Amino acid sequence: MGNTCYDCGAENAEVDAFCRACGASLARTADLWKPGIQAGSSEERVLWEKGDIRLTTDAVLIGMSTDSPDAVPLETVQEVVVEDRCVVLRVKDGDDKYCLLDDPTELADLVRDHVFRSRLAQERKERGFTPSD
Repeated sequence: MGNTCYDCGAENAEVDAFCRACGASLARTADLWKPGIQAGSSEERVLWEKGDIRLTTDAVLIGMSTDSPDAVPLETVQEVVVEDRCVVLRVKDGDDKYCLLDDPTELADLVRDHVFRSRLAQERKERGFTPSD
């Protein structure tokens, strides 16, 4: 027996939290607080990790083995540059630099790809973040 979507009438599997046809919630409101559902938004995922640095779908985390890692939200990154074997993330409030990588271009390319894809670029424009010339 499955779950019927009341928004569009589609029949879904019992394990589905959202309607496959229209994306409407099939769960009770209380179920939306469960990890990974978060009222329809996707959860943050790790895209790349090496040593003390991690690239997630939302941020670059630097110094993961320390008590207070530096988190650079991707939406604030205006430019990604490789200088002297270091990855430099240019953000509105100043640069963030990480130098302990064997291949800094790998991380720089991944950050560039994720930051400047159309969806995130549109969100950045709506929030007022504009790249420097």
